[in-house]
Amino acid sequence: MSTQVPKSIEQRRLDKVPNFPERHKPVGFMLRLVKALHTYGVPTYELETLMAQVANQLDYGVQVIAVPTSITMTFMEDEETPHTYVIRSNSGEVNVDKLRSTMEVAHAVINGDMTAEEGAQELNHISTSKPLHNKIWMVFCFSLVSAAIARIFNGGWQEVIAATFIGLIVGILVNNSPRIQSVSSLMPAMCAFLASFISFAFNKWLGLHSTYIPIVAGIIILVPGMMLTIAMAELATQNLVSGTSRLIGAGMIFIQMGFGVAIGSQLANYFFPSAVLPAFNPLPNWTLWVALLATSWSFTILFQTRWRELPWIIVATFIAYYVSRWGVAQLGPTTGAFLGALSVGLFANLAYLVKKVPTAAIMMPGLIILVPGSVGFKSLTAILDHDIIGGIETAFNMTIIAISLVTGLLISSVATLPKPKPKKP
Repeated sequence: MSTQVPKSIEQRRLDKVPNFPERHKPVGFMLRLVKALHTYGVPTYELETLMAQVANQLDYGVQVIAVPTSITMTFMEDEETPHTYVIRSNSGEVNVDKLRSTMEVAHAVINGDMTAEEGAQELNHISTSKPLHNKIWMVFCFSLVSAAIARIFNGGWQEVIAATFIGLIVGILVNNSPRIQSVSSLMPAMCAFLASFISFAFNKWLGLHSTYIPIVAGIIILVPGMMLTIAMAELATQNLVSGTSRLIGAGMIFIQMGFGVAIGSQLANYFFPSAVLPAFNPLPNWTLWVALLATSWSFTILFQTRWRELPWIIVATFIAYYVSRWGVAQLGPTTGAFLGALSVGLFANLAYLVKKVPTAAIMMPGLIILVPGSVGFKSLTAILDHDIIGGIETAFNMTIIAISLVTGLLISSVATLPKPKPKKP
């Protein structure tokens, strides 16, 4: 007799959980809605506000406590005894299209355009629908965005080639990794190990000007810069438990990556002794524009965004890069990060008001150009190279940049949910 390995608790559908409210009931709908929003990466300060609005429309009182690994909800109706439910759920699935559809369901219920039962049916359709872009395109875009980021980081043609190959290998691993918790938890370390080993191998064969650029470019999608920024935003909005948990989670990923790079570099140095650095020949300026366009196109696929949002993503990527670069040149890194985040946030609000483009579709690509993830990664590698003072100084700079990003986002009102339409009489 064969037995199936059960899914982990956080992956199990609530329909399969014994004694949970059925999905067509208001409480069952709200539990499934909060899990969907949490899974697609909605920050705590948005999640709690939105669920309070939904519960109010359905004549329920609700208290929500959300942290990166679980959700606790208490429902109160009239004079009945409050009922509390705890959901084990891991956030972080990047799918802008499903996030947009789920938010539309929430606002439709808030506005009275959809009942809880209809909303529950729509959520089931969203969760079971196929992704917009398949794995083949995802793997290709891992490679393409790595090549583009290597150019944006001022790499030469050797660094671009190395980053392209690293991105391809990382994309294949991430999109085809076995669904085993222990393996997926070690994915950052494994990818960092392979990235450093491959980068040193290319250094031996092609003569790289920098082995660091292909490593960071190759694993840029895995670097938790966005998680770090959201953590700082949650701390700034007094969601201390969630913000601290997310901050520690980002730190653990950095540590895994640093360990992977340390082991990979030492092993690669044994097999591929360091070669003499060649003279650096910068690529033409027009290649930067190509890299930014390629990055925008890749983000559209990697974040599961609709093609009609591509022009907005292109503009956001160019705004993030050029505004932050101008700010860094004129006023320093901290102010440059602040101005870049402020510009991206204002543009995201504009896109939402004009064409109802989800703010996540604009913010995520724009912020990847700005987030201090690669800075934090660099600080860890410096510490592992026994440059303790330099590593601590770089980590401090990373924290200041993260605070600047969050301040820019808060001022641009991106941290506030779009207000739903008033109820129909």
